[in-house]
Amino acid sequence: MTLGGIAPNLASGRALAERALDDGSAYQKFRALVLAQGGDVSYVDDPAKLPKARLIEVVNAPRSGYLAQVHARIVGDAAVTLGAGRAKKGDPIDHAVGILIHHKVGDFIVQGQPLFTIHANDPARQAEVRELVLNAHVWSNEPVAPLPIFYGRAVTYHYDNQAEKGLH
Repeated sequence: MTLGGIAPNLASGRALAERALDDGSAYQKFRALVLAQGGDVSYVDDPAKLPKARLIEVVNAPRSGYLAQVHARIVGDAAVTLGAGRAKKGDPIDHAVGILIHHKVGDFIVQGQPLFTIHANDPARQAEVRELVLNAHVWSNEPVAPLPIFYGRAVTYHYDNQAEKGLH
């Protein structure tokens, strides 16, 4: 909202976003986006129609401490292992499976609290993914700063008809 010039600062941008969620306009915009892309909005209107995994496992934190890092590449590869993405063109996608990470970098987590949830349809893949995602979490005994919400903005500069892209 701030980068788009709709709000003068983060606080007012957040207030506008919360208002859009509360008054339903964000939902209507999302429906329009799905429709514009040829999607079936009946799944937006009735999420119970979405496929459900046969196996749902909540994995608890093995220790107490601050979450220092979650290796996104490992989690992404684990999701592909479940079938949530393709390893190669033409691989089928299982829309019922996935991984829900419950905490953000910087959070203090108590041993035994839910750390992540696996939605799987294959017990062997579920077990493999459990270990992968556990190992993707890096712990610290000391407080860790949360990750920034915003790193920069993508821009394109044109020099002599050559485009350079980068984050600024």
